[in-house]
Amino acid sequence: MTTTGTAAHHEAAQRWPAVRPHLSSFDPDAFVRPVDRFVWEPVQVPYTGPESDRPLAGRRLLLVGESAGLVAAVAERLGERGALVVRSDPDTALRADGWDGIVDLNVMGSTYELGDTLWQPALTRTTEAIRSAYERWVTEPRFGRHVYLALTHLGGLAGHGEGEVPQPLGGIWAGLAKCLPRELPAAGIVVVDLDRADPASIAEAVEREYVRPEHFEVGYREGRRHVLVGHPAPLGPPDKHVPDEHAPGMHAPGKHAPGPDDTVLITGGARGVGFAAARAFAETFGCRVVVTGRGERPAADEVSALDDDGFAAWRRLRLAQGRTPRELALARREIRRAQEDRTVCRNLTGAEADGLRIDYLRCDCTDAAQVEQAFAALGDGPEFVIHNAGIDDPARFDRKTAESVVRTVDVKVTGFANLVAAVLARPERRSRLRLLSNVGSLAGRMGGMVGQIDYAAGNEALARMGFWARDNLGLPVQTLCWPTWERLGVIANYSAAVRYVSTLDPAEGARRWVEELSSGHTDEAVFLGRIGAVLAPGQLRGFGLLTGHPDLPRLHALDHHLGEVEEYEIFRSLRSTTRLRAGQHPCLSEVRVDAAPAVPVSVALEHAVAAGDWVVPEGWPLLHLRELRNLQVHLGGLRFTGEHLAMHREARGGYTDGEWCVDVTIRGAEGTDIAAVTLVYGDRPAERTRTTVPVDDGASSRPAARSGRLSWSGVVFPEKPADRSEGGLRIDLPPVEPADLWTVPFPPDPTLAPAAVEAIVREVDRHTVRDAAGTLTVRRLVLCPGAQRVEHLHATVGLDRWTGTREGVGVLLAEGVRLRD
Repeated sequence: MTTTGTAAHHEAAQRWPAVRPHLSSFDPDAFVRPVDRFVWEPVQVPYTGPESDRPLAGRRLLLVGESAGLVAAVAERLGERGALVVRSDPDTALRADGWDGIVDLNVMGSTYELGDTLWQPALTRTTEAIRSAYERWVTEPRFGRHVYLALTHLGGLAGHGEGEVPQPLGGIWAGLAKCLPRELPAAGIVVVDLDRADPASIAEAVEREYVRPEHFEVGYREGRRHVLVGHPAPLGPPDKHVPDEHAPGMHAPGKHAPGPDDTVLITGGARGVGFAAARAFAETFGCRVVVTGRGERPAADEVSALDDDGFAAWRRLRLAQGRTPRELALARREIRRAQEDRTVCRNLTGAEADGLRIDYLRCDCTDAAQVEQAFAALGDGPEFVIHNAGIDDPARFDRKTAESVVRTVDVKVTGFANLVAAVLARPERRSRLRLLSNVGSLAGRMGGMVGQIDYAAGNEALARMGFWARDNLGLPVQTLCWPTWERLGVIANYSAAVRYVSTLDPAEGARRWVEELSSGHTDEAVFLGRIGAVLAPGQLRGFGLLTGHPDLPRLHALDHHLGEVEEYEIFRSLRSTTRLRAGQHPCLSEVRVDAAPAVPVSVALEHAVAAGDWVVPEGWPLLHLRELRNLQVHLGGLRFTGEHLAMHREARGGYTDGEWCVDVTIRGAEGTDIAAVTLVYGDRPAERTRTTVPVDDGASSRPAARSGRLSWSGVVFPEKPADRSEGGLRIDLPPVEPADLWTVPFPPDPTLAPAAVEAIVREVDRHTVRDAAGTLTVRRLVLCPGAQRVEHLHATVGLDRWTGTREGVGVLLAEGVRLRD
């Protein structure tokens, strides 16, 4: 056996996918990807809850809310259902122990009025409750042992659909909840939206949804249960723009688009994503764009005039001057401010040099007086308002103060309320306004990254307030939820962000924003690229309700093998159970062990390998499955007990001699052994090899003496005759597609060719003494790119070694293959 050259290796690696390409749908070193436009809509679904008549019996719940009367009434009804309730409301101090789940009423029981600040003490109470539980919950591996359930009053459809939105501030808690699994991956999380805020309806919803949450968001309208489903919704052709003879190079507005006589106001638009939009609007429409910042327009100085190398040198010098922690913190703040001012100066002077009509106004959008002054400075007010301002101060939630959480949400919530109030202050402003466009985020819609819980809360609130202003006030409001723009925006940890989702090319983002503004629609649009490596088992519920997304096959494959999760420790371990039924899929009708229906060895092996999808090293490095070591499959354990087989799987990962290894065991009922294996990962795929088939030691010429334990129907894995003419053993494998194995909408691709695995098992069984075989063992199973589709098998060294090939290139090497007692 010889190794091919490096060039041949890379050529082959490009032709065949690496094993296992599950960690990410894109290369984290080339992470810019096109996005698709999605909208979310409510879909009615049946309730499939726990079988217990009293699912809350014995549950210790902390009931949080700002209405002491509502908290007391709901606590009484939950107590009637067997729950042990601890209260936290304005009349009751928080008890940090004695409970293991949180039911959050937040601002339930109130109806929103523009400018309400009731959310601030409510969010403070929620923050304190979660922070007090954080240490216990983050170290608890039992999946769903702790639950956070947030109630909202957005109309029963999470703000979507027809009808008014009574309390849009519930969006704060919806966004917060959907981001919690990033930091508390074993906790059960669910948001329940109701069209009624009475104690009886609340208690009934909690009883239904608290135990084993199935979805991130559930809504009840008129007693009917709904979930939100995302589907592609291309915007369609934008308005046509005709050349304006009075302004060469500019375009007259279409039906909704801005024109040269219009003004677009963008809060927080002097840097990042906001300024990219400002330039795009000014260039496309020829309109005036006014961007804002919290301070006066930065004046040019020695630091802002430095080129990039000079600024980097100044930064190093300034940091070196910090002798104490306090001085170092002051230096870092000074550097950050200088960088921001330098960027604003460059942006504005560059726009002026290009002849673009972009102006700057001082306006802190959380200050109502400053917002009013900005509108007054624009005469009768702007025709278009873009609420883009936001802050992102990433840190784990247990390290955040309640004040910092409120401050982050305040920019979105209070900023929007102040903008709406300024529009409504004068009739001419309201009649002049053509569109108010909210800048939201995927963090709010689908959960952000670690450290973004408050950022997600503010953005999701903004979308729901947009629905409220549209449906309750009749204002034209749209919300655009963006992913991270490449090297732009408020995201502080860009290198971490690209592990979660692919980034957006600013040129594509600007083009799409122009189209959205031109359309004049008043809905929520979500822009989603490819989904990255950072996933927790509970988050599949959020992504699983997508349709029409290119990553659905991968996500459904993850879910297909995940099973019911019982324990999960991020970066350490997973314990789950998958229940299979004989004949449920074609592959489960194929094999018999001792004349009883059984799970094929290839399926058991795939189930073991899938555990490694969730037990990964900290930081989610891009790893490839290189080989399986010390594989043991107990044939008796594969048999169905009656019609069913429960496969209890446990996986635990760690570094061994510099390699990331995951030990996987699978057991059946009453602890019977099914399989055990060690998965070995590396930062690159295993080397592809060319092989020669040495003369067999005579084992292949021995007469068949089947053990008598195994048989195949031949429907999924038809038997091909073995060719022994070369002295060794060669088998041409029949093609087996994923749809031949599984009857599901997205049949999962195998990790290695199932036909190859079954052929090896068949041939080893053929040459095993009758009735002696009990356990299949494989010392090493090396997987190279292309192992998913093996065409030929070669047996060597008396059936102890097998090499699978495709077009003469080795892709699978099994060593130490035996059937033994």
